[in-house]
Amino acid sequence: MESANLKDIPIFFILGRPRSGTTLLTTLFNAHPNVKIAPEFPIMLFLYQRFKNVKKWDEATIRSFVDHAFYYSKNSKINERRVNNLRIDKEFIISELLKYKEIGSIQLFLKSINYYAYSLYDKAETQWIGDKNPVYSIFAHRFRKIFPEAKFICIIRDYRDNFISMRKLAEREVAVEAPSITIQVARWKYFTRLFLDCKRRFPDKYYILRYENLVTKQEVTFQSLCDFLGIVYDPSVFDYYKKKDETLKTYGTNPVWEKFHENLLKPIHTGSMNTWQNNLTGKQVKLADQIAGKYADKLGYERRSKGFNLWLFLKSIPLLTYNYILLSGMIFGTYLPFKISQWWFLKSLILLKTYLRFFGKKSILKM
Repeated sequence: MESANLKDIPIFFILGRPRSGTTLLTTLFNAHPNVKIAPEFPIMLFLYQRFKNVKKWDEATIRSFVDHAFYYSKNSKINERRVNNLRIDKEFIISELLKYKEIGSIQLFLKSINYYAYSLYDKAETQWIGDKNPVYSIFAHRFRKIFPEAKFICIIRDYRDNFISMRKLAEREVAVEAPSITIQVARWKYFTRLFLDCKRRFPDKYYILRYENLVTKQEVTFQSLCDFLGIVYDPSVFDYYKKKDETLKTYGTNPVWEKFHENLLKPIHTGSMNTWQNNLTGKQVKLADQIAGKYADKLGYERRSKGFNLWLFLKSIPLLTYNYILLSGMIFGTYLPFKISQWWFLKSLILLKTYLRFFGKKSILKM
């Protein structure tokens, strides 16, 4: 691995809804020789809350920091697979971070996990460290405050296609809320509004990207992304699928990867566009169009129905309320002291249990 000063390498975040092209975009950047970007491992906020007030990073504190990172993986089957994807040797990263014990900061140590993660691709000089965890999208403002110099690429996909893809997660028993078109489109609207607000307030820090442009105008779009980060455009990133054998050897035994990222073994294609036209009923399209509202228009997604249906709105109120309370609670929890925040997130599971009780899988398939 190259020897570099982590203090001098900036970080950027890929934000977006799950199933919006975040993994494809991550793969393209991972294939770039000047970018280090790790597989998903969403622990930054937990680590930040625990260590944000540290003034002196001595050996004991650094070991505690790394221990906490690995601790989260041991207490979650999903995170255990994710930390295995990073392929980081615990003692190695401790020895590397000890080099910064006199000059380190919480920001440096947070991005170090991404920097030292394994990559299938050869690297030259690392000019950017990247991070992709869709759940971070909820906390876009929070991450901007933690990393004031960071940049953000926000990818948005047609809300109807996004719902179709999310619904497949429920068919595989991965996401219990995924079958609800009300919840999924409401979250699409929430993130879209958030991203546009961030772009308006900090135009030099945020890039709004449509998934459809990435797959239909590959080279022009990625060239623009490279310009945004100030790195040289390298067309070889589109050959990522030629790493098929190495990819399967590295991640193929991970059931999550096998289920949801098999398209990364193929060249970019447009087969996942406009799938909603043959997979949603007229009522579902009308509901999705109504919830997305003007934000669909702002992103250039044509709505079939622009009228307002009072009955559909009244029926969607319970799920919209649940979604608002859940997201608000998640954001609030990240500002609490470390131990209290852990308690808060555990208690928030009550909301999910309430959701399952009143909106079981059969009932929400039509909502």
